[in-house]
Formats: sequence, structure tokens, C-alpha cells
Amino acid sequence: MHGSIGWRMRLNGWRGPYVADVLSWHDRAKTHFKAYSLSQVTTPLSGPVVMDTALHLARSLEKMGTSIFSSGYISRNPNGDFRPHHYDMNLVYIDALFRHFKWTGDLIFAKEMWPVITRHFAWEKRNFDSDDDGLYDAYAAIWASDALQYSGGSVTHTSAYNYKANKEAAIIAKLIGEDATPFEKEAAKILKAINTILWMPEKGSYAEFKDLLGNKLLHPNAAVWTLYHTLDSDVPNPFQAYQSMKYIDENIPHIPVKAKGLEDGYYTISTSKWMPYDWSLNNVATAEVMHTALANWQAGRNEKGFNLFKSELLSTMYLGGSPGNIGQISFYDAARGEAYRDFADPVAMTARSLVEGLFGILPNALKAELIIKPGFPSAWNNASISLPDISIDFKRKGKEDFYTIIPAFAKKMQLKFLVKANGTKIQSVTVNGKNIVWKNVEDAIETPVIEINAGLQNKYVIKIIWLGDKSSAVGMKDKYIDGNKLDIQFPGSAIQNVSDPQNILQQLEKNNNRLTAIINAAKGSYLVFVQVKQNDFIWWEPLNLNIKEPVEITASFKQSKNDLQFNVINNTGSTIKGSLVVNADGNPFVKPLDLQPNTIYTQINIGANHIIPGTNRISFSWDGKTVQQEIVSWNVNQPVKNLQIVDINKSFNDKVTNIFKNQYLSPRPKIATLQLPVQGIGDWTHPLKTADINDKGLRKSAGEKNLITIPQGISFSTPSDTLQSNILFTSQWDNYPKEVIVPLTGKASHAYFLMAGSTNPMQSRIVNGAVIISYTDNTADTLLLKNPETWWPIEQDYMDDGFAFTIDAARPVRVHLKTGKIVSDYDNSIEAYNGKMIDGGAATILDLPLNKNKELKNLVLKTIANDVVIGLMGVTLLRTGSDLSK
Repeated sequence: MHGSIGWRMRLNGWRGPYVADVLSWHDRAKTHFKAYSLSQVTTPLSGPVVMDTALHLARSLEKMGTSIFSSGYISRNPNGDFRPHHYDMNLVYIDALFRHFKWTGDLIFAKEMWPVITRHFAWEKRNFDSDDDGLYDAYAAIWASDALQYSGGSVTHTSAYNYKANKEAAIIAKLIGEDATPFEKEAAKILKAINTILWMPEKGSYAEFKDLLGNKLLHPNAAVWTLYHTLDSDVPNPFQAYQSMKYIDENIPHIPVKAKGLEDGYYTISTSKWMPYDWSLNNVATAEVMHTALANWQAGRNEKGFNLFKSELLSTMYLGGSPGNIGQISFYDAARGEAYRDFADPVAMTARSLVEGLFGILPNALKAELIIKPGFPSAWNNASISLPDISIDFKRKGKEDFYTIIPAFAKKMQLKFLVKANGTKIQSVTVNGKNIVWKNVEDAIETPVIEINAGLQNKYVIKIIWLGDKSSAVGMKDKYIDGNKLDIQFPGSAIQNVSDPQNILQQLEKNNNRLTAIINAAKGSYLVFVQVKQNDFIWWEPLNLNIKEPVEITASFKQSKNDLQFNVINNTGSTIKGSLVVNADGNPFVKPLDLQPNTIYTQINIGANHIIPGTNRISFSWDGKTVQQEIVSWNVNQPVKNLQIVDINKSFNDKVTNIFKNQYLSPRPKIATLQLPVQGIGDWTHPLKTADINDKGLRKSAGEKNLITIPQGISFSTPSDTLQSNILFTSQWDNYPKEVIVPLTGKASHAYFLMAGSTNPMQSRIVNGAVIISYTDNTADTLLLKNPETWWPIEQDYMDDGFAFTIDAARPVRVHLKTGKIVSDYDNSIEAYNGKMIDGGAATILDLPLNKNKELKNLVLKTIANDVVIGLMGVTLLRTGSDLSK
């Protein structure tokens, strides 16, 4: 069942069926697979792509015989109940099936299921990789499927699924006398494509997807499912796997799990940082957390894996509203809370994390090999598990480890035992009292790992006596500056090799146990891997390098009235003498500063006359170097002089109220996919959703003078006549031009923009568009419109809870179109709309500092991302003296 309380329906996925094999219920697993094999469509062999016009083209028409619902598709109900349904549950069904074969080695059943498998591959390829580039679209194939629409793009998680499936199919093909070549070739093609196109070496992560159309953007801010699915599908090498988990450490929100009497250090995670909120895209979901815990174990990060696993057990089974329950959504979910308390998905992933992760039970009956790779925390001295297939008992006494393993699988398998070292040498290894040869696993990261091939036995009593204690690297700093010398020593070890996947080290030298290099990297977090040998072991030590600017300027996103509060931080070990300048192109504030080594200087005495509403540029200069930071504050009531409104009425091409009344029909993929509905808002699960944008309040506020003025004293021209257009729209949709140029003249130190448009979670954390102010010398200043920092959806305000939902920027001024109400931090009025829909919609006021000494040429408004509309409603310039009349 999909779930037993809230979701009483059948479904061949999502991950629920995994539970059967890991808990040794192989007969139940086989019943499941056979029942759904009867529900695989066999005719027609293919069908036409027919998008559902009644559902605004957001998904394929759910009709048998169309492209999706043709040969190979597996229906949601078992036993030959052929009905179309809006999920690609094929992928997880086939993945669970291949895992079943590894647990059982049942080649008779594999041969029986072979036609089902081959029809699946033909169906998946035909529908989701029609251009045969090895990268696949995703058609609601994972738990986070609702609102997940890739518009025919190249998607990492489904490509990973298909890689593993083809790899496993090739193995089985050879065992049952079928041709393995097509599957081997497809697997190789997929792996190459993922690593060439979707792996981002500079970030140490996989992209979420790459657009099919438009500028074919890479979407770099992946959700957790992208990372854990690649690991679960054997896509990354050990370095990529480790980097992928570090990406989650640093880029996915971590939410503390707290309770009275519970020590600190426990946390859960959300699935992404995407905004605005939509169901399944940014949630705290038990199965997602458990799958991420499993991925940490798969990356060899036992401590991280167990901590996340235990944290989630605490969250759902102990601190949740239903004691002992494994729920779907956590009460730490800011949007839903414990809305759904039952689900097969998290039950199965908790089981998999326990069995495959914590106890490391990984049978491969197809190779007659049983891999046991314990994932116990290093502090544990005992652990045990008993399943019908196997029992494991572990005990540690000082430097002596004892493992008793009793397999009871239907098929006999030889034991390969992989265990993290509890020392730097081995005194002895015995299996059933006999000395045995072990070998070092040279691609291990963090901690040495040994491999023991224990052969075929009915019972294994493994005893390992360790010697010595692993020492930590010496000389690591918590932060480095570009150009700093890296000088690390590994006491008692000898450096063998260095892997620098992000190419940040120059002049690298290794001398016995010492590594030196010059750091050449921009601000950010990086990983370097150093292979070391100590006594019996060789392994890779990861170095987490945190690169900072020599001087940093930091500030709160919420500022006090008529003040700027910020910190100037000297990250170097030397005294720095320089000059602090605030708003050099306005009424500048200048102050000399002597920054002491590794200290924070707090500057809070900026006079109100030096501050302007919007973006204030802070710079610090020393020894020919300059660091600059922009601090946005609308909490200013100082009068702004020398403002001049730019008449852009002739450039208007629509009314703001029409943004969701349009039909955005092209360009669209010519394939079956999930995509934005034609009205430009909503998603495939809510294809008829819209928002009534009503600008009567704005029109009324404009009055006879066709002007609106915000409390900060900035005015914009906007027509009050309801028959007139009042916005310039651009878009990658053919409805509007991709970019428009508006002429400008004179000089200005600042520009203010009244803007409105659309965005959605699939375009989150990337640049949606830009406003570019060009000068006559062909230089330019650019305002990048990035969701959520600087580009807000017209129909709602973003949520900011400080955890899963963070804007990471100051809240802008918003003009409510229906009422004319202006809300901002100026009077705290914007707080009331945190995460809420806005009746009638809202425009947003943004700004851009300019170079007051340069002659203006033009303004370019452009849309960069797909599926969004960027609109400009007004422009006002802060002129310099003689340019007031221009």
C-alpha cells in the first residue's frame, strides 16, 4: 500500500517495496514484482505524444495508447489492472527488482521477468531520452514528484536510476544467456554524459538538471534526492561521493533536533532550499532524510550517517506526535508539520538505512558474494541484529574486535568483510580461529579500511586485534586566504599522493609526511584529498579548506532605522591599515581604519545623511586592494534629493494584470514531459491554478499625476488610466521579447526600479533575469534578478523561517497592486505577509548603484531563465547636479 492510514491505495512505488528484501521477506517481494509484471502494458509498441489540453499542457493525456501509456508502462494497480496514472513508477520498481535479484540470486525468476525488464528499458528510452544523449527527463519518478517538472531537461536522478538499471541488466543478461551488449553500451553512455554535463567539478556536486530549451541553463543547486540517488546508483567515484555529501553538509538546511534532556548535535534536513514553497519540493520528509543517511554510509562517512539516522529516529519515533511511528513528514516541516503520519516510503528507507547502512549488509547472490561493511560509530563497543537471512553480533574490548556472522541466505555466498580500522596496525586477523590474509582498501576516505575475504562458511567468528592510534593532521587552519601557504603534516605517516579535484593548489610539494602548497582559490569551501601511508594502511585524508577574503564586510539583512550596522573582519594575521568608504558615488562616508589581526571591527556610526534607501555600497581599501559589499536597507526615512523619473511608457507592451491570463504555448518540448501550465503559474499537480492580478489600487494611487510615492520618498511614474499598458514584459516565452533596450541619457549615481513578474521553485537559486545599465564607454552595471534574493513572485511573498526557508537577502519594498498598500521593513508591515499569497499581487521595488561619473547609454531588460516573465513598470534615477534636466 501507498500508506495504510492517509493513503489507502495501491502503487508499485515509491520506495515501499524495498522493505521486503532487506527484512528477508523475499516471498512477499516476489509476489509484489509478479503482480505488477501483469500490469505492464504490452500494446501498442509506441504511441503519439499527446499533452493534456484540459490540464493546460502540464502533463501527458492520461489515455492508454499514448506515448507514456504504451508498451513498457507499468500501471499503478497490480494483477493486470491497466489504467493510466501520472507517475513513472517504473524506475523504482525496476531498481527494487534488481536489488531483489542481488538478495536472492533467483535466475529462474530473472529469466521470467526479462521481457518485463526489456520492455521497461525500451519505454524509458523512447519517452525520456528520445534524443539518445544518455541523459533522461524525469516524469514524477521519485517521492518529490509533485510540482517537480523538468520540461524535457536532462535530469541527474533519473539518469542515475537508468545507469544502474542498465548496468545490472547487463550482468543478469550474461547469467541467463541474453545479449548484454546494449545494456553495457547504454550504461557507459549515461555515466559519461552525467560526468561530462551534470557533474560540476568546481562545486564538487551534481547539477539538478540542464534545461532542454532556451539558454539551456545548468541548475546547480541540487536537492538531496539528486545526491543520494547518484550514490545509491553507483554513479560517483569515491571522491565524487564524498564531495556530494559535503555539498549537503554546506548547502542543504540543517534543522536542530532538540528536546529537554537531549544533548546537542542532532539535526534533520530539508530536501532543498528551493522557493517559493510547493509541496514535495522543500519539505522535511523522513524517507528523504533516511536515504541521505544511507548515502553518507555509502560514502564511507559512518559518523555522519549514523548521526543523521539517529536524529531522524528521535524526530519521528520519539518526539513526533505518534510514539514509535515512522511518519512521512516531520513536525520540523515549517510548511506542513506532521500532516501525513503514515507512508510506506519512510518505513522502507528506515529499514534500508538500518540494514545496508548501519550494519552494512550488502548481499550479491548473483556473484555469490556477501559484502558486510559495518557502519557503526567509532564509539560503539557492541551491536547486534537478527534477520531471517543473517545475524550479526559485534563486540569490542579495547583493541580487540569480535564479529560473529551467521548467514542463512537461500544461496550460499562467500563473505567479503570490509571494516574501518581501529588503529594504525594489525596484530592479527582470524576467522574461526585461523589466521587469514587481509588487504588494504586504498580508495578509503577518512579512515583506513581493510578487506577480509573469509570464504564460504556456515558461521564466521572474526577476531581483529588492532595496534596503535591514528593521529590527526597537524597544521590545518580554520580559514585560509587566497595566496596563503598550506603547510600540513601527517605525524607518523608518509604522503603517497594528492588529489585536488577543484584545482586550488599551486607549487605543491610533498616531503615524507609534509605537504606544502600555495592556495589559489576564490572565497568558498573546497576539498583536497591526501593519500597517506601509516604502518599497514593506505587511505585518503580529506582536507576541508575554507577560503576567506583577506577582509570581509558582513551585515544583517535587517537593518535599524536610518543606520547601517556591519562588521569589518580582518582574516589575516597582520595589521591592515586602510580606508572605509560608504556610498562613494553618493554622499560618501569615509573613515580610516586600523584592523588588528584576526579581529572583527564593528562599525555602527554611519550618519543618516550618508545612507540611501536600498543598496548601500561599502568598500574597504588597503595596499592597492579593495573589498566591497552591498548592504540593502529600506528602513530609511531620510529625504532623497535629485530624483528624476524616467518616462518608459512608450516601451510598455502589456498590462500587469495579463501576466497569468496569457497562454504561453511556445517554445515547449515536443516530447512527453511535465511542465509549467499554459497560464504561466502552477505545476503539473495543480495545472489549473492561477492568481488574479488586480492593479486597481495601484491605478487609483497613481491619480491624476500618474505617480506613486513610497515612504522612502521615491516616486515612480505609472499610468492611472486602466486602458493603458503599464509594464514592459520580457520572457523566453514567445509571447514577449527576450530582451528590450530602453534609451537613457545623462549621469546618475543610483537607479530605482518598480518591477513585477513570475518565478517558480524550478527556477530557484538561479538568475532569472537581469536589468543592465550600460554606459557610453560600453561598460555596464547589472542587477541580477535571482530567486529568491532579488526576484520575487508577483502573487506571493517568500517565506523566511531561518531554517529550510531563507531568502539570504534583505526583504524588498512591495507595492500591493489591489490596494496600493506599500509594505517593507520601514514599518515592519512586510512581516505580516511572510510566506503568504497576496490578494491581487504585488510589484517589487529594486535598485542598483551606478557610476555617477559615467554617461548613461541605455537600460536592457532581459529574461534569462525559462518559464518566467520579467516585467519593468517604472524607473527613477538619482541624478547628479547638472543632469537633473536630462
